[in-house]
Amino acid sequence: MEFLASIIDTVFRPLKDYCARTVGYVMSCGDYIDSMVHEMSELKSKRDDVQRMVDAAERQGMEATSQVTWWLERVSILEGRAEAIVTDFQERLELPPEQAPGVKATYLLSKMADEARAEAVDLKEKAEFQKVADELVQLRFEEMPSAPVLGRDALLQELDTCVRDGDVGIVGIYGIAGVGKTALLNKFNNDFLINSPDINVAIYIEVGKDYNLDDIQRIIGDRLGVSWENRTPKERAGVLYRVLSKMNFVLLLDDVWEPLNFRMLGIPVPKHNSKSKIVLTTRIEDVCDRMDVRRKLKMECLPWEPAWELFREKVGDHLMSASPEIRHQAQALATKCGGLPLALITVGRAMASKRTAKEWKHAITVLKIAPWQLLGMELDVLEPLKKSYDNLPSDKLRLCLLYCSLFPEEFSISKDWIIGYCIGEGFIDDLYTEMDEIYNKGHDLLGDLKIASLLEKGEDEDYIKMHPMVRAMALWIASDFGEKETKWLVRAGVGLKEAPGAEKWSDAERISFMRNNILELYEKPECPLLKTLMLQGNPGLDKICDGFFQFMPSLRVLDLSHTSISELPSGISSLVQLQYLDLYNTNIRSLPRELGSLATLRFLLLSHMPLEMIPGGVICSLTMLQVLYMDLSYGDWKVGASGNGVEFQELENLRRLKALDITIQSPEALEQLSRSYRLAGSTRNILIKNCSSMTKIELPTSNLWKNMTNLKRVWIASCSNLAEVIIDGSKETVGSNALPRAILQARAELVDEEQPILPTLHDIILQGLHKVKIIYKGGCVQNLSSLFIWYCHGLEELITVSEEQDAAASGGEQASGVFRVITPFPNLRELYLHGLAKFRTLSSNTCTLHFPSLESLKIVECPNLKKLKLSAGGLNVIQCSREWWNGLEWDDAEVRASYEDLFRPLR
Repeated sequence: MEFLASIIDTVFRPLKDYCARTVGYVMSCGDYIDSMVHEMSELKSKRDDVQRMVDAAERQGMEATSQVTWWLERVSILEGRAEAIVTDFQERLELPPEQAPGVKATYLLSKMADEARAEAVDLKEKAEFQKVADELVQLRFEEMPSAPVLGRDALLQELDTCVRDGDVGIVGIYGIAGVGKTALLNKFNNDFLINSPDINVAIYIEVGKDYNLDDIQRIIGDRLGVSWENRTPKERAGVLYRVLSKMNFVLLLDDVWEPLNFRMLGIPVPKHNSKSKIVLTTRIEDVCDRMDVRRKLKMECLPWEPAWELFREKVGDHLMSASPEIRHQAQALATKCGGLPLALITVGRAMASKRTAKEWKHAITVLKIAPWQLLGMELDVLEPLKKSYDNLPSDKLRLCLLYCSLFPEEFSISKDWIIGYCIGEGFIDDLYTEMDEIYNKGHDLLGDLKIASLLEKGEDEDYIKMHPMVRAMALWIASDFGEKETKWLVRAGVGLKEAPGAEKWSDAERISFMRNNILELYEKPECPLLKTLMLQGNPGLDKICDGFFQFMPSLRVLDLSHTSISELPSGISSLVQLQYLDLYNTNIRSLPRELGSLATLRFLLLSHMPLEMIPGGVICSLTMLQVLYMDLSYGDWKVGASGNGVEFQELENLRRLKALDITIQSPEALEQLSRSYRLAGSTRNILIKNCSSMTKIELPTSNLWKNMTNLKRVWIASCSNLAEVIIDGSKETVGSNALPRAILQARAELVDEEQPILPTLHDIILQGLHKVKIIYKGGCVQNLSSLFIWYCHGLEELITVSEEQDAAASGGEQASGVFRVITPFPNLRELYLHGLAKFRTLSSNTCTLHFPSLESLKIVECPNLKKLKLSAGGLNVIQCSREWWNGLEWDDAEVRASYEDLFRPLR
């Protein structure tokens, strides 16, 4: 009987329990909800305790175990389900009786609550963890693919010093594309960082132009052993920051194109004396500045020896030793790579199978004219460089860069030269009122190109250069990527004796045949698209055929400077869009009347030419003219009865004029210029010559100069009766000693408020003035930086102090036998004395001259100057002949020894 009861209980008990549970789900839904809420409350408390332990561990640079991570995720999911069940139950309670859910819906809700309760109980039981976090499993160092790095030992050592220096947190390496920045970084990682005892982890990241913040975080996180699942970028940044802050790390960021936000990435910026460092490479210098780089290292192209070694390695020594002629051609080809490792490697590989001298000569020609045709150049060199071009922020910058390719390879380009062209072409607008402001805009554009590593510094700060490979890239782009080779027809500095045939001009938009040996232009090319024609620097070019310009209706820039042409051809009036005409240093003596038809002309450069005749009405017809340079050129201006040439009034009619260099040959013309507020304010350089009636001239306070607020140079030459150049910078007026003190004070305050006279005067040249003395009356020429005195045979001392100054000093310091010290030119940096037959002293008989800023002194053919008695603060060069130097008399050997290191022989 008991056996039977056991069987019945086994079969029917589950059925009984099921029925009871089903009835309970329907009848006691609220009880199941309350039970679930109770268990969930306890589970949340447990979850909070575990999470606090995890957070504490992560702050110590640890990471939650996989088991704990899984448990926290399960709790989070269950919490969401429980909240949804409670919300559903509460919404049911608010329903009216007639809308109450049915039995089935109540059953299902109770069942879900019961299952959630059971899962909460299970998760509570599993929460007894032995540990909640582990130490991160990090890959401390990773060796990077690296090729031999030639000629960079010094730079690697400098980089290592920066990384070891506690004062340097971020190091920036910048330079042109292909110079080897990535190879340097890989070499530094492999040879200097790996297994370094002071570094916990070194991480290399190739950032690139289209970098992604998530990718950078993921790379760092993977190297640190950090898990990213279900974390937002902000949360990942927090984790990275906490982990990296506990470590000595070196972060190598390669190919950075724009500033990275370290805060958003979660990268702590290394603090003072921290062993953690960030090293970045970029093509763009100001990326370093915008990322607060403490130490910038410019990566230059290779010098010749390592460049030749790299090139020879890629070509193969067997070719170098096979033929002396091939070796000679190989050296010429390597030179054209400009020390750029990427170009040396590419060209070297392209030539490795070329075994005859003729093949090598052809390669040199190709590299001159169409470098993209050489095997591998387009893909491996020009395309990477083009990324820098594409990254420029404006079309103006891109056009400005392309324009620089019109100059010869390795040519040092005057900034003002290229800016003038760009203004003429319309690349640089003239929104500014002053020409200096327009030129400043141009200098800013060129500065941006230097920052982008697309231009280099020239022979000094006023010049720029273009790397041969950047020039090759620019010509490739300008020719529609090699599809239209004559679109920019550039044969600059290649030794042409004849210009290419007229048929090659027809599709050209820009042509440059500058710095060649062309003798004549005898064809009449048709080039309707031509905008720029550069023929300067062909010294033998003395003839351009009539009608040459007849079919160039779009021409905007024409440069004929430094040629031997003696007249402009007929048909010049056909250049209806011409804006820039440069005739500097030509043999033209007379301008054609047709020139007055160039209604759009903005730049006219007529300096350094024997110009004697300008037809009346030509100058005043050029109403759009903004720049007129006539320095060492025409100067016979007619003012009233004075002069026989062009009416000075024609200059005054140029109402748009902003920059004027002018030659003056009469005091009347100089006076007229000084009275014309607009012309005087536009004058940059003035040459006063052959004014025989001029006996004295005063600088800088004379009313003559009052309106010349932009004057940079005064050149006075061959004025046979000029006896005094007076330096008077004092503000006190004649006879003021008799005025009451209150009036003097009021006058001084009024003068102080006025614009200073000649605030921009930098250069004074005195030439061929046989009677002149430089008389000092007081004050100074504040900003003068250069003083040249040539062939002034009567000059005996540099400065003669006026009698008024001597009288003012009597009874003072001189009475006690001490010479006064005067400083007439406080900012003078360069003093050049040449051909002064009677010159005997750099000082004065009554005072000591002080030149606190003088850096360079040049003395030529001054036979009576026997002593160097000079008070100069920063003098570092004295240039003179060895014979004159050896004949100098010295007060003692110690004085001579102090000057000996400054001596430089004349070239």
